Amino acid sequence: MSNNLLDVLRYEGDNSSIVHKHKIQDFNTKSQIIVGESQEALFYKDGQALDLFGPGRHSLNSDNLPILKRVFSKLFGGTNPFQCEVFFINKVSVLALMWGTDSPIVMKDPKYKLTVRVKSFGDMGIRVVDSRKFVVKVVGALDDFGTDQIKRSIKGMAMQSIKDTIAKAIINKGLSVTEISACLEELSNDIKVLLNTHLKELGLELENFHINNIEPDDSDREKIRELEEELAHIDIAAHKTVRMGEAAAAARAVQGFTYQDERKFDVMQAAAQNEGVAGTMMGAGMGVGMGFGVGGEIGKVASQAMNQVNGTDKCECGAILASGAKFCSGCGKPVAPKKCFCISCGAELNAGARFCSSCGAEQVSANKICPNCGTSVASANRFCHSCGHDFNK
Repeated sequence: MSNNLLDVLRYEGDNSSIVHKHKIQDFNTKSQIIVGESQEALFYKDGQALDLFGPGRHSLNSDNLPILKRVFSKLFGGTNPFQCEVFFINKVSVLALMWGTDSPIVMKDPKYKLTVRVKSFGDMGIRVVDSRKFVVKVVGALDDFGTDQIKRSIKGMAMQSIKDTIAKAIINKGLSVTEISACLEELSNDIKVLLNTHLKELGLELENFHINNIEPDDSDREKIRELEEELAHIDIAAHKTVRMGEAAAAARAVQGFTYQDERKFDVMQAAAQNEGVAGTMMGAGMGVGMGFGVGGEIGKVASQAMNQVNGTDKCECGAILASGAKFCSGCGKPVAPKKCFCISCGAELNAGARFCSSCGAEQVSANKICPNCGTSVASANRFCHSCGHDFNK
């Protein structure tokens, strides 16, 4: 077959072959070549890609082989034979090329803070757009080049582009690996654009690229599932706590008191259950201090209550204070003036005041005992002039 100089060359193979080198290599100017509708034929001589033919019937003359003519300037004086290699390039779109990550993408899930191994798979369609570049850079001296060879040729760059794009998307979007599947179309387009910038240098082009799934390794998926269940229980418990708090707040609002009032009542009730007058006074003093939000004054209030029960005034250091003393004989600290409160409105007054500076009420003599601090208070008083206790509550 290689000695028949008048043979008509054509390739009639199937689409599984992307590039096929024809067995006939001997030609003359009366030889013909037929190129199919979706094909191109490239003449190759001594490692050089020369003339390229598109679809149709072509006679091998000096008009059709200008590059070859320059290489062999005296070749076309008659029907002189010459030798060349002819590569038929199939330019149809090769669809449904399946791909999958060759190794897991190891990364930290931004939502669950777990190190996970992610895998992905899908399909793509590819075609030859520059026959000369593809044969020179990819095919080389191979007689046949099929879809499997294409997949092997682009595997490295494809895997790098796919893994980088998926990892960056998960991190930048802050999505868990179980949620990134909502972005498959966007990621597919991004990878297609990125891969085409590299494939262009090989004479190839991606016509389509699809990510069918992105998923964690089976063991990592189970870890995420367990963590999701744990977080779900925490969310339910938190929701119940919030709802119960809202219900309790609504009930207090209907009853006319606040959470602080409720806590003050609880403290005072607990203090009232303590044995002994001192315990009762101490508990009551602490309750009043907490109820009015005066944490630093709790000790003072309790101390005043104890001193009033005992009938004497004492300093914080424990020393008994003389009547009218301005400094403590035990520690030398200044003695704070006694506080008193209006019996009508509860406003703080100077010790010994006869009338209230806020409401003008006269401060009458005492004839009842404050249950909070033990001070004698007039029966008409609403508030204790020593501790501010409200007798109407």
